[in-house]
Amino acid sequence: MIFKFKNKEYIFQTKAVPLIAFVVALSILLGFSLWQFKRLKWKNDLIDIRVSMYEGEVKPLEDISEPSKSEFQKTSVTGKLLNEFEYYMPALSKKGNNGFHILVPFQTVENKFIIFNTGWVPLLKKDRDKRINNIDNEEKEFIAVIRSPGRKGYFQPENDPLKNFWFFVEPTLMEKQLKFSLEKNFYLEAVNNGPNGFPLGNQTRIYLRNNHLQYALTWLMLALGLIGVYFFASIKKK
Repeated sequence: MIFKFKNKEYIFQTKAVPLIAFVVALSILLGFSLWQFKRLKWKNDLIDIRVSMYEGEVKPLEDISEPSKSEFQKTSVTGKLLNEFEYYMPALSKKGNNGFHILVPFQTVENKFIIFNTGWVPLLKKDRDKRINNIDNEEKEFIAVIRSPGRKGYFQPENDPLKNFWFFVEPTLMEKQLKFSLEKNFYLEAVNNGPNGFPLGNQTRIYLRNNHLQYALTWLMLALGLIGVYFFASIKKK
């Protein structure tokens, strides 16, 4: 193909091997870009579902037929915290401070036992004797968020029952130290703070990291750059 630019003639000419390599590479880059756009929509839809569940009305736990399918739903439940059994989960607070989530079994009035994340405490308040004024032993109604038990991430350590360090909620392993069975399909996270301000409730992370738009545009820009490189590499003056 011959074309003119600033009164000069150029020839666009390519060979089979570079053309095939260009088409394959361009297809891969555009495919990655399209995949990231699909992931963007999926992530936005997931966040919308979480927000709508979390910001909806508070429902009594006994009125929710399948709590395991209602993650992030706020619920009310009556019972008491079994504070003599504590599990420590190292975590950052919403403000980025080091500390622990304090998890204990929760005994409902129906005599069911559910793991209850009472909230976050700073490092200095990990030990129970440092939280004497922050322990709630009363039987009462609690407002909580339904959560699904975690699973080990690729780079996440295993739970360590001997040292009582838990990196994700694992009821099957947690109940081995107890004389009663725990709910396996969901657990609860406190909405409100404990007595005298600790543990800090409302630590539920609703929003997810969503960088798929940047990723999609990056792959798209690489594809456009490849087109430019291929074009200028394939022209010469006549």
